[in-house]
Amino acid sequence: MSEQSFYTIVKQYIHLYLNYLKSKVRLILIVGISCGLLGLMYSYFKTLKYTARTTFVVEDSKTMGGNGIMGELSGQFGSEILGALGGSNLLSGENIIELSKSRSLIRKTLLSSYDSKQSLADVYATTYKLKKKWKKSSEVNAEIAFSPNKNTFSRVEDSLLNTLIDKIIKKDIQVFKPDRRLGLFEMDVVMLDEKLANLFCRILLTKTSDLYIQAKTKRLVGNINRLQHLADSLRGYANQKSYDAGMSDFGTLDVNPQYYEQNVQNTINSRDEILSSTVYSEIIKNLELSKVSLLQETPTIQIIDTPDRPLPDNHIEWHEGLLGGLFGGLFIACFVLLFLYEPKVKL
Repeated sequence: MSEQSFYTIVKQYIHLYLNYLKSKVRLILIVGISCGLLGLMYSYFKTLKYTARTTFVVEDSKTMGGNGIMGELSGQFGSEILGALGGSNLLSGENIIELSKSRSLIRKTLLSSYDSKQSLADVYATTYKLKKKWKKSSEVNAEIAFSPNKNTFSRVEDSLLNTLIDKIIKKDIQVFKPDRRLGLFEMDVVMLDEKLANLFCRILLTKTSDLYIQAKTKRLVGNINRLQHLADSLRGYANQKSYDAGMSDFGTLDVNPQYYEQNVQNTINSRDEILSSTVYSEIIKNLELSKVSLLQETPTIQIIDTPDRPLPDNHIEWHEGLLGGLFGGLFIACFVLLFLYEPKVKL
């Protein structure tokens, strides 16, 4: 088959399909207009949701991308392989993704104050019309309130609160890294209430930051507290020994030379004073070194962007819904007709 005859056949097929579409123009327009009306209705009746988005960076003093052997291994083999070999604890903030979606933190966030009378859980349940559903339910059949000042909850309240937590984890919150090569994290909270989404995002990030820093520095803080307690105790002991040594020196001025016991006691007090002072100095030195280590080990969560009202929403303008449905319907109608069409004339 020559090239000219091939192009001729293709051209004839194109004319054949175009003529077929012209014969179905009424059907195509009906489908397009119908889809346009559906798009218009969708723009009016679509549930409005707000997105609270915050981005942050976790800065660790000892990260895998830093200096040393672990940094070199991370650069050569990648953080994933090194984590599989047991170095996951050295990852720079990777654990914060799962930590921020933990049930305990979301529970604490939900029980935070929305205003003077309501918690975030109360507003969430009201916004999603769950309280009305619970009240009509035969299993609950009561007004449920999650007061922020309430410390204990009944079995039913705990069960309902767990239902809210499951829903939020599955549908309302996302924490991820937009780019795996960067240390930037993003947290998105999507809810029906603008103020609720804003508060939930901010409070959850604050609680996540506090817990992450506490987990990273818990051992050092415990050591510092023990050293500080020991230093306070030894300071009183050293002061008492210094006082005793001074009194012994003062007593030797009037002692009878035949009484050597006073000289022995003086020597013991002086030795105890030197010993206690030396031990106290070492403890103070270790205490200061521990404080320096704590400053070096404490991670910093630097917030880059915070959710500010008005929050972005998923609102669709009426003309966007109309035109989107119209052109989408026209395209779908043409595609389906061409796909199902089988030319009767064989060229």
